[in-house]
Amino acid sequence: IRIGGRDIRLGVEICEDLWDDDYPISVTADLARAEVDFIVNLSASPYHEGRRDDRAALIRRKVNETSIPFYYCNLVGAQDELIFDGNSLVVDANGHIRAYGRAFEEDLVLVETEGTDSVLLPEIDRDLDLVDALVCGIRDYFRKTGHREAVIGLSGGIDSSLVAALAVRALAPDQVHGVAMPSEYSSEHSLTDARLLAENLGIDYREIPIAGLFRTYLDALADAFAGTRPGVAEENIQARIRGNVLMSLSNKFGWLVLTTGNKTELALGYCTLYGDMSGGLAVISDLSKADVYALSRAINRSAGRDLIPVSCLTKPPSAELAPGQVDPFDYQIVSPLVDAIVEDHKSVTALIRSGYDPALVRDIYRRIRNNEYKRRQAAPGLRVSPKAFGLGRRVPIVNQFDGEYHE
Repeated sequence: IRIGGRDIRLGVEICEDLWDDDYPISVTADLARAEVDFIVNLSASPYHEGRRDDRAALIRRKVNETSIPFYYCNLVGAQDELIFDGNSLVVDANGHIRAYGRAFEEDLVLVETEGTDSVLLPEIDRDLDLVDALVCGIRDYFRKTGHREAVIGLSGGIDSSLVAALAVRALAPDQVHGVAMPSEYSSEHSLTDARLLAENLGIDYREIPIAGLFRTYLDALADAFAGTRPGVAEENIQARIRGNVLMSLSNKFGWLVLTTGNKTELALGYCTLYGDMSGGLAVISDLSKADVYALSRAINRSAGRDLIPVSCLTKPPSAELAPGQVDPFDYQIVSPLVDAIVEDHKSVTALIRSGYDPALVRDIYRRIRNNEYKRRQAAPGLRVSPKAFGLGRRVPIVNQFDGEYHE
């Protein structure tokens, strides 16, 4: 091409051409042999934690090998579960970063190609970066599907609180509706926390009690359940009533239901089909339980006040489907264990060798394997990790492989 009276040999790459270490052909090396003056990579590289710095390191390595300036232009926005973070880069022939584009926002960057000034990439606040990624994913999902308003079941717990806070950032307070659906087992502090959250966020809040509906279900099933002890079936009726209430509001007003389950729960199957899994978008399905707490604290920190009530962060998590119920997991142990299995592909043997309790490892592995059928029926979820459930991780439902000796 001819620019400013000069003939320029422009080398063009498309996205994956940059990530060629395991490929028999290196487009970058081929362009270097063709003696191009600079390389432009037009990319749609999905986001996950640490992705910006991985790209920058790879581009600088390519420049150091070729001494050819590199212009990396990445997509911004989201499509279904994928989030594209922008973070475009310009690296000169000496491997110095000359300019960069904003994260999660469209940007126009002008660069003097003959200059020598270099810049440093800004430090990333890991938790707020994840917040921005999810906000981008929500905003684009709504914009591209034509939805305007969201509805969320508010339990007074940490997961629904985080989803509501993210939705307000992505949309606007008047586009988010929070619905508390207390049953006879709901604690007063759960309702208090739900109301306070809604007040802090400035969103529409309403309460729709389900105790009467639950009793009607039990009456209708009394003969069928005769001679059995109350258990999971009765507990899940409540979750399914709540799912039906939210879907009814969605059908009536066109609100999109945001589900509130996290990755740890989805991995373990600690969620109810046609209950809390009902909805159109699973906002935090790729966040571990540990990350749910971390991002909630980050939102409060960035706001300079407790948008998410402190008690949501400190009380024991509970589905409140039975008297005195609390979640049956120590998330401080189980959450990183799930990540090690799902994201790092650690085998049972390797995890036991690293110090985990053998019975716990086998139990968690079994739960993850046995609950694939639930994940197949989950709402699409926003991806922020290297390995998310959904299109990024499919295994056969009937798979009986236990991972015992797989390294």
